[in-house]
Amino acid sequence: MLKVSGFFILLCGLLASSSAQEALSRASFQITNALTRGLPGTNILSALQTIDFQGSLKNVFSLARGNHILGGLLTNGDTHFMVQITDFRLLQVYLENSPNFKGVELWIPLAFSIQIKFLALNPYIFHVRTDMIVQLYLEKGVDSKYRLAFGHCRIAPDTVWIQSENLVTPMKKIIVENVERVLGDLIIHNLEAKMCPFINSCLYNLNPQVTNELISLLMEQGRFQATTQMPSK
Repeated sequence: MLKVSGFFILLCGLLASSSAQEALSRASFQITNALTRGLPGTNILSALQTIDFQGSLKNVFSLARGNHILGGLLTNGDTHFMVQITDFRLLQVYLENSPNFKGVELWIPLAFSIQIKFLALNPYIFHVRTDMIVQLYLEKGVDSKYRLAFGHCRIAPDTVWIQSENLVTPMKKIIVENVERVLGDLIIHNLEAKMCPFINSCLYNLNPQVTNELISLLMEQGRFQATTQMPSK
């Protein structure tokens, strides 16, 4: 009898897990659509452009100028190159259960390009890919009703990927690697401060149907965890 009960609990757990995954996938698709419609209407590119790329890259190009790696075309001023963010894209978001957090995590993959333009050189183009993570959980109001709440928004440093589009000589490779390192540090330490307000604004204005589905999913998830917990001996 105990074996049957154990099998039944396992079967219910598998069915609930499958149902939860379907709900997560459906909600992920709906949130992707909401963010895809919402983010372009913001001044997100202008906000990203305020990251001090030029000031941080100045030392890298000063080193290149001193070693004549870029043909001596750079001067002491930072006005001889400019940095521009282009091709900003939101990729398919997905929801993931968090083992260390009572809720789910919303993963938001982003992609964009960083162009470094010089007066007398072809621009250097770096393609960037990274993920933002937002915690979603239930919050009980004074009226005892549950509401969808958004917790910590952050960048996932280990997802930052930067790749130069340019073909470089071995002599210039070290400069490109230094640029990639500086860009990576800037993205890890500055991107979330620029991105999170826009993401949170879009999430707070989600379609009520999507919000209600997420609330139901989180409530069901809580009941499922309580139901499948094995009693202690």
